[in-house]
Amino acid sequence: MSTLASAAGLGLLAGIRLYATVFAVGLLLRFHWIELPAGWQHASVLADTRVLILAGAACAIEFVADKVPWLDSAWDAVHTFIRPIGAVLAASSLFTHLDPAWQLCLWVLAGGFALSGHSAKSATRLFVNHSPEPFSNIALSLAEDAAVAGGVYLWATHPWAMAALAVAFLIVFVWLAPRIYRAIRVEWAAFRSLVRHWFGKPVAPRLSPDQERRFSEHSGGVVPVTTLAAIATSDLKGLGNAIGTLSLAPGRAVFFTRRWGRAVDRALEPVAVDVRSRLLLDQLTLVDLAGGRTRFDLLAGQRDLARRLR
Repeated sequence: MSTLASAAGLGLLAGIRLYATVFAVGLLLRFHWIELPAGWQHASVLADTRVLILAGAACAIEFVADKVPWLDSAWDAVHTFIRPIGAVLAASSLFTHLDPAWQLCLWVLAGGFALSGHSAKSATRLFVNHSPEPFSNIALSLAEDAAVAGGVYLWATHPWAMAALAVAFLIVFVWLAPRIYRAIRVEWAAFRSLVRHWFGKPVAPRLSPDQERRFSEHSGGVVPVTTLAAIATSDLKGLGNAIGTLSLAPGRAVFFTRRWGRAVDRALEPVAVDVRSRLLLDQLTLVDLAGGRTRFDLLAGQRDLARRLR
């Protein structure tokens, strides 16, 4: 049970910072700052010079990339499968003395906690990236660095305490799972659209006949000038991180999406449109007559279409 508790804590830390966790644990073992329990002899592989060099270099790259808005989300998207697999491999190197049945339980536990930690981290970063200034990203990244450093120390000295924190985190994660799922889905949609744009295949949304009818009802028969693949932000209450289609005409805008399997549309009356380039998701802002702003994130290849209204 103590071994499984260690796997849970290690998995959570690896899901947040895989390379930093491997590097820190390797240093602890290399310089004998922690004493290996009986049966952990194979854990010395993490203290191997080649592993330390590779993990240290990757840790340095991640330290920088994780503090750049939207680059951190792209980095997280690439590591969606890498972090859980890395957590499983790290746990396997520590606990090779277990019989196959317990090893399978350990892999599932470490990988599951890693995926939970990674998902929560990615969703949080996606939310923070909507902030117009970069300092919140840097502050959050530094807080994660400190949390992982403290977590590794706690894991090495009090594994049951670290496991308790991991379980508490998992409970909160389950409660927030629907929001996290939507945020991760947005992240993957943005990454896929960017790749398609690089290969000359941008997303080209079209309205269904029912959506065309709904737009006509909202706009009084006005025909949309352009239609964009967009993601709603928290400015649209109840539709944050909803992926859908934004149809625009002079003085009219309707966002179409689905929520819990049900078709939803939200009408707006903008008097001005502002489009700004971002690294992963461009941002479109609709300004109404009262000066209120409603922001949308645009998938790759939509910026030029949006500028038709300017």
